[in-house]
Amino acid sequence: MYLIVGAKGFLGSYLIKNILEKTDDKIIATDIHIDKQEDTKRVRWIEADITNNDDIKKLNEITRKDDNLKIIYLAAYHHPDLVLKNPKIAWAVNVIALANFLNIMDNVKALYYPSTEVVYGTNTDNKKFTENDRLCPSNKYGEHKVIAETMVKSYGYNVVRFPVLMGKSLAKGKKHFFDEIIETLQSGNTIEMFTDNLRSIIDFNTASKLLIDLIENPLARQYKVVNIASDNGISKYDFALLIAQKYNLDKSKIIPISMDDKNQKIFTAKRAKETLLDNSLLKQILNISTISFEI
Repeated sequence: MYLIVGAKGFLGSYLIKNILEKTDDKIIATDIHIDKQEDTKRVRWIEADITNNDDIKKLNEITRKDDNLKIIYLAAYHHPDLVLKNPKIAWAVNVIALANFLNIMDNVKALYYPSTEVVYGTNTDNKKFTENDRLCPSNKYGEHKVIAETMVKSYGYNVVRFPVLMGKSLAKGKKHFFDEIIETLQSGNTIEMFTDNLRSIIDFNTASKLLIDLIENPLARQYKVVNIASDNGISKYDFALLIAQKYNLDKSKIIPISMDDKNQKIFTAKRAKETLLDNSLLKQILNISTISFEI
């Protein structure tokens, strides 16, 4: 059985889809509000606030009798600007709640904690970060993730680090930036995209499949941290061009901008200009030769 904590988001929605397609497992999916979710034969939704220890204890009672409990912990206060603006709330969600969850849950077969490229900081000259490189987070959100990773590993569980994730939203009532790009171009409006913000972008569908493959491979659990990323670095501008090409939209409406432009005040929290991830360990574990993104 899978327990997905914080399952209503973009990645959680794809994980549910692909667990159902790739395994025979049942799923318990949780989120703080689940009013628009519906149970199925294999998916049970439970409303749970991970900052409430009573809710965590309830999840533990529901799942503790399962001998093959696999947990994916997605809950996070994750927007870097909001973390900077609301540090106490972010700390309560990203650190304290996770610590309590790890301490309360028992009879866990596997737990995977999705982390982020932000823990690495910035690199240059197309160097790719490996799992063993020194961590130098770009902002407070990244610092929280480093602490969270340390806790997860100390309990004997596993961490995966994702780059920027893109793709059409499967989450009810939520639009991803991918959808906004399409809608903006379809409406004939312009959209600004960074040309020098290089990332090992991967789509939600591919990322979720690879994570499930890791979880379903018991031998993979010896590798406590694994990067899940595509093979090639790409700027958000070039990625937007590929979206426009895919959906026959006007590429001229995508306006190139630079992170070095002093007039840009899009972000409050500091962002790394270039963060590329080495995915060779993932390929070795899963015995695959290439990892590309889908549009």
